[in-house]
Amino acid sequence: MSTSADKLVEEYLDRLERELADFPSARRRELVQEISDHIAEARAALESESEADVRNLLDRMGDPADIAAEARGPVAETAPGGAPIVERRSRALDVAALILLLIGGVVIPVIGWLVGVVLLWISSAWTARQKLLGTLVVPGGLALPVGILVVATSGSACIQEPIPGAGVQPICSSGWDSGQIVGSIVVALLAAASIATIVYLGRRMSRNAEVAAG
Repeated sequence: MSTSADKLVEEYLDRLERELADFPSARRRELVQEISDHIAEARAALESESEADVRNLLDRMGDPADIAAEARGPVAETAPGGAPIVERRSRALDVAALILLLIGGVVIPVIGWLVGVVLLWISSAWTARQKLLGTLVVPGGLALPVGILVVATSGSACIQEPIPGAGVQPICSSGWDSGQIVGSIVVALLAAASIATIVYLGRRMSRNAEVAAG
């Protein structure tokens, strides 16, 4: 194996790593390793390796700047300050998803929460498991406990009670009797579960972004 050829490959990979400096470290290592593997396979297929052969091989691989540009994809739209507008929009939609998951069903019954679910699932800020958690705990968000509370407090029971001198009169009592404590506990648990889920998703959103950034 030619030492000069090894040096050419090493310099090529160093250039590639510099071109990928703006990538997250994990993604950068992955791309460099992928190109390194391709080079190793191509070198192994050479009948007799020479410096010229390796130079031609590296030329066929392409310029490191071109490889980095292709991996980077379309240039993101940027604001005057240099911050990617696409990233800002994505983060705004993620925050909107969390808000709608929690109170969307209260503001716009059913539809508001469903919009939050759609935004949750099209986002790349969470894993599939986290998205499933956000969808199932609690369906409807705060709309469910609020709905239960409204139904419970608006219910009433009426009985026909004979009253001396007045005949039979209906006497209505509030639906909150022995079931009031149980009902309030259920409502509180559902509300707490909804809020805890949104707090968890918010924290995971920030943590996942930090991991992606390396």
